[in-house]
Amino acid sequence: MEVYSLVTAKKYTTTTLEKLRQDLSATLKESPYKNDICIVATGSYGRNEASSESDIDWYIIFDKDRDVAETIPEEIESIKKTINNLVPNSPGDTGTFDAAIKFSDMQINIGGEHDTNQTLTRRMLFLLEGTWLYNKKSFEDYRKILIEKYIKPTDVKENISRFLLNDIIRYYRTIATDFEYKVSEDNKEWGLRNIKLKFSRKLLYVSGVFAVAELYNLGYEKRIEKSLELFSLTPLERLELLTKQALNLIPYENFLQDISNPTTRDSLNSVIKRDRKENSSYVRLNKLADEFSENLVTALKNKYQPSHPIHQALVI
Repeated sequence: MEVYSLVTAKKYTTTTLEKLRQDLSATLKESPYKNDICIVATGSYGRNEASSESDIDWYIIFDKDRDVAETIPEEIESIKKTINNLVPNSPGDTGTFDAAIKFSDMQINIGGEHDTNQTLTRRMLFLLEGTWLYNKKSFEDYRKILIEKYIKPTDVKENISRFLLNDIIRYYRTIATDFEYKVSEDNKEWGLRNIKLKFSRKLLYVSGVFAVAELYNLGYEKRIEKSLELFSLTPLERLELLTKQALNLIPYENFLQDISNPTTRDSLNSVIKRDRKENSSYVRLNKLADEFSENLVTALKNKYQPSHPIHQALVI
């Protein structure tokens, strides 16, 4: 097995994404709705961190005011088959992925009673780590529309974009709470989920915090422009750019190397909370997670002076 690194992961991800895009383009070539379909990938494929052990988190956005399942049932099945042929690992059974939705579902009622955990997850992952599998133009248009939902022309440039920051914080707290539900009441595996929460989920969150901090003291047009630039990057690319590559990524790379190893993944999947200190893989990665968290906090403090409003906004 090839030694895992961020370089090999990016190469593997890029090659697989290129193939997926080609195959999906061929699959939908004859569909009368081909211009109304956009397919989004998130997770390890959105972050350029995939390996042969990775599943692929994806969903369809359908740009018509019609019931998606009733309008394009054949396309949905063809898309599933095409993706599964290349990436057979299942994305899980939460209903968030391997699904078809309307874009209006993602952009209305943000924070309201109809803004479900699934909708929040799709919206935040779209912005923070999303990439396109089919219809790049629609994907980029959707990203701009979402950003404009969060950043208003009336925002005062001396403040940060609190609406955007608060939803990023809400998402991170939601997945942390959801983790407890899944392992306590839904009987999901504990070990691997816990380690992912401490690495890739934390990376995602902090990369969003950095992006919001960069919007401080910019006018409306500049904020939109900067947001489009930053959210077009993967979380790691975003942080490397903003920290001028000063962020120590060795713990994160060790994490990715371990979870790309089938033996280590199986070991982590077998860990239960009360026995975690007896599992050498978990103990090692948990220690690296503490180091990674310290690196992220240090990077934030080094990048932004104590007077920067991002620090206060993260507390109150």
